[in-house]
Amino acid sequence: MRLPTRQIPSVLPGIRGTLRTGRPTRALIPRLKEGDIAVIDHVDLDRGAALAIAARGVIAVVNAQPMVSGRYPNRGPQTLADAGIELIDKVGEAGLEKLVDGRKARILDGDIFDGEQLLTSGRALDQESLEADLENAKRGLSSHLELFTHNSSELLRREEEVLLHANGVPPLDTPLAGRPVVVIAEHPDLDRLLGDLEGFLHEQRPAIIAVGGAAKRLTKKQVRSAVLVLGADTDTYPEPKVLTGAAEVVLAPGGAASESAAEALDRVGVEPKRFESSLAPEDAALLVAFAQHPSLIVGAGLSTTLTDFLEDQRPGLAGTYLTRLALGPTLIDASAVPAVRRKSAGTSRLLVPALAAAAALLVGIPAGIWAADHDLTTVGDGSSAAGKSETTEEEPDPQPDAEARFVADTGDALLAGKLTGKRVALLALPGADQKAVDALAGNIEAAGGETTGLLDVRPNLMDPDRKQYVDTLATQLAKQLGRADTEQATYQRMGQVIGETYAGKEPADTFDQPAKTAAVALLTGDLVKAKGRPTGPADLVLVVLGTDHADTTAVEGLTEGLGATTKGLLVAAKSDSEDLRTLRENDWPGWFASVDGIETGTGQVAAPLALARQTSQQGGNFGASGFGGLLND
Repeated sequence: MRLPTRQIPSVLPGIRGTLRTGRPTRALIPRLKEGDIAVIDHVDLDRGAALAIAARGVIAVVNAQPMVSGRYPNRGPQTLADAGIELIDKVGEAGLEKLVDGRKARILDGDIFDGEQLLTSGRALDQESLEADLENAKRGLSSHLELFTHNSSELLRREEEVLLHANGVPPLDTPLAGRPVVVIAEHPDLDRLLGDLEGFLHEQRPAIIAVGGAAKRLTKKQVRSAVLVLGADTDTYPEPKVLTGAAEVVLAPGGAASESAAEALDRVGVEPKRFESSLAPEDAALLVAFAQHPSLIVGAGLSTTLTDFLEDQRPGLAGTYLTRLALGPTLIDASAVPAVRRKSAGTSRLLVPALAAAAALLVGIPAGIWAADHDLTTVGDGSSAAGKSETTEEEPDPQPDAEARFVADTGDALLAGKLTGKRVALLALPGADQKAVDALAGNIEAAGGETTGLLDVRPNLMDPDRKQYVDTLATQLAKQLGRADTEQATYQRMGQVIGETYAGKEPADTFDQPAKTAAVALLTGDLVKAKGRPTGPADLVLVVLGTDHADTTAVEGLTEGLGATTKGLLVAAKSDSEDLRTLRENDWPGWFASVDGIETGTGQVAAPLALARQTSQQGGNFGASGFGGLLND
């Protein structure tokens, strides 16, 4: 008799796990367990979500949507692939319905089975196909940026008062002025970022502003002095003991209905300050910090790169970008702090690479935001009549010569009314004597003129090693302004850009959008920084020279470019300025006038008078030595 043989079941090929399904992705992530198959409905999976998924130990990710749609090269799929996670996309809505949460499944070559039963199929992504998708997506980037540009412009129109003037930003009781501030937001890598900041937190003891659930990462001691910024989504709120233990709470609903959020806070005894704006809570937190005039803002868990901005799927992305521009060099990313601390041990000032200029040009936004980093010092304050500069007040000459006595006695009368109705922009080159600049500004006002702004040319603009950067930015800005010659040499072109931005041959009453955009790029690129908020385009430009240059290419080019794009240009310097001597030797009749001796009361009176002369007669070299001739004009 033959005994029956036992059937040994064959092992089916593929990988096995439990399906975990949920929408949106951020709601699914906390439910994922090691060995699960994550089932998502997420077009263009971003890196932040991918990091969080990978951290849960899943073996595969199945996406109803394309992992890379072609709009831009998103980094999420590559992040998962690098973690050894199998990827399937494009299973569609119908396929998604068949992948029931909690069901056991087997994956093989893009097919998803329950045992031997085929549930649905998608596209299996390997490294080759993923690289091809990402390469194709680079070509779709321009159209995505156009939409980004449009959204940024629309948001700026809606939120101009908040972004440009901080109107509506609630004041804090927590003192932040002059202190470093760390703003933290939820991020899959936040623990590492906070670890990198450990030394900075210990040494600098900064104020802390936490956004939403990021407050859970704070210690009890940190919570007691922290400011919490919350959105309308109560699911992101930390536990009540954190809410009630914080120094203060700001509710920034981001344009969403906030009644339920206010009620939830009221139930635990928290009365928040309200920030009514369509900006996301992360952006609101940065503006709340910035409005209190901190010395520095460090962002941990915030978007920092263009790809970050494009990958961030939440609404209000344009506000994120505009907020970063508004803060300018006040904001530094947490990831940069350790490197800067190592290179500048014991230094309290952290330097930030000026990359925002390129981003400002890339999206072409209207950029009145340049006022965000100005120190609002009143230009020319404390200086009035000729011969009354701080230098002569602090160190009076016991035996003034006849010319100086004449200026002191008659300076006010000489200046009176000479610049009435004229707007003047002061452009100080690196190394310019600040006392002389202040005295010149005061005498312009004494002559009836209006100082529209004091502009400091930064060393980067004059540095020969940065010429390529200056050249690239000058070309882009010249094209954007539409009224500068792109065929000119580097510094001539940049001089035209500055002239067309802050003045012009026919200046309007207010800055137009191209000028505002150019001003932001110059500021954030650390090329030209304004003290005080510029009030409008100038009729006349006064350039104050500073430290002499062995190579005067930049000085000559800027002067030539400014002279070509302003109604009147005056270059002023100290008596011993070699740069001014070189400029005077150029055969540029009528392009600019010059004044030497501005360290003296004589030169400080001569400059406004020479400016007034430019309105009717161009050119001329004046100063302490030529003072009598100037007065006769």
